[in-house]
Amino acid sequence: MDRLRRATRRTPHLWDSMRKGFQTAVQEVSKLWQTPVIRPVGEALVLMAVLIVLMLWLSGAFIDKIRAGTSVAQPPSAVRSGGSPLGTRLPQKSQAVEIRIFPLTVDQVGTVQTRTRAEVAGRIMAQAREVDVHEGQQVIGPEAGKEGKATVLARLDSRDIEAKLNQAQTQVTAAEKTLAGAEAQLAAAQAQQQVTEAQAEQALTDFKRMESLSASGAATPQQLDHARAQKDVAEAQVRAAVQQVVAVRSDAARLEAQREQAIAAVREAQVMLSYTTIEAPFSGRVVRKTIDTGDMVMPGQPLFVIETSAEPEFHAVIAESLVAGMKFDQKIGVRIDAIGQTLPGTVREIVPQADPRTRTLLVKIALPPQPGLVSGQFGRLAVPTGTYQAMVIPARAVRQVGQLQLVDVVDDQGVSHRRFIILGRSHDDLVEVLSGLQPAEQVVIP
Repeated sequence: MDRLRRATRRTPHLWDSMRKGFQTAVQEVSKLWQTPVIRPVGEALVLMAVLIVLMLWLSGAFIDKIRAGTSVAQPPSAVRSGGSPLGTRLPQKSQAVEIRIFPLTVDQVGTVQTRTRAEVAGRIMAQAREVDVHEGQQVIGPEAGKEGKATVLARLDSRDIEAKLNQAQTQVTAAEKTLAGAEAQLAAAQAQQQVTEAQAEQALTDFKRMESLSASGAATPQQLDHARAQKDVAEAQVRAAVQQVVAVRSDAARLEAQREQAIAAVREAQVMLSYTTIEAPFSGRVVRKTIDTGDMVMPGQPLFVIETSAEPEFHAVIAESLVAGMKFDQKIGVRIDAIGQTLPGTVREIVPQADPRTRTLLVKIALPPQPGLVSGQFGRLAVPTGTYQAMVIPARAVRQVGQLQLVDVVDDQGVSHRRFIILGRSHDDLVEVLSGLQPAEQVVIP
């Protein structure tokens, strides 16, 4: 440096030449950096260099390792959050990497449903006058209500049906009065028939007696003819009385039929009137409501959807190759992400019909009642297909740094080293290790 200063003193123009040359070189490099070919390549190289330095720093390449038996003061930055310096031989808790056997399962997605579900629809065309329930409300069915009364869901306009009911009841009253008159006429006709039959018997007796007298010469032919005429008249009266009874009885039967028809009309109107009050078919919860007060209801239109949460189920469409290993009453786990739990399920039904397009079958899994479990929730069914071996370590031994999983591995000399690993499935407090460790290696437990 001194030589350079002496040289610059000897040659004043040398320093100016060097400064101008350096500025020219900087300008040329700047122009070259602005070219569309060099700049992306340079930026990529700079980014790669930064990433390499970052990875080396995370792996501990810039931290000096302390061998067993040596004592070197560690700077505060070398001490981890647990209080033990990285790379030192200190008393620490560790656990060996284990090999364990787990059931091999294939996850099949499905949906939570309820075993009892009903779409309550209208049966007549009428306007909704009252809607007494809302979505999410608990309702009581006739099996649990007091005196068999269920929760009223809605009431429809019933004025026209009530008018028809009154009309039918009036027709029943009129028919009953007419039928009563016909029955009185029938009784009178039957009494008249009995009188004529008695008169006919008397006329027949007189005629036979007169025939005997005429045969013995005690009666004239005129008297015999008169007795015969009386007998014929009495028989004709009997036939007329019988016809009258038959006619009155037929009229009474017709009136009785009209009365029964009027009574049937009353019953029909009463049934139609009952349709204006829509009740819960069973105890459960209203999960959907499609009408409001003032809406027009059509026959067959779904108005409410009611489900019972006492018998939840999980419906999954499973490949036919996996269904072959399942059986009725088999215990199987169902993972419900919404509530963060794996529920114990039981195979309740395997629908014996496969979809020819997807080669799948519907399987229904009975679940225990659980708070927060509602229809439509997503779930995963773990279908067992065998077993497999995996390396596992305690989940608390893993430290998450960004998207990287790190553990501290203790070597034979008791020195801990940071190591990257790749994790697999979790099993309670254990986690599978796919790569980065070997069986029997010791990992530090914080």
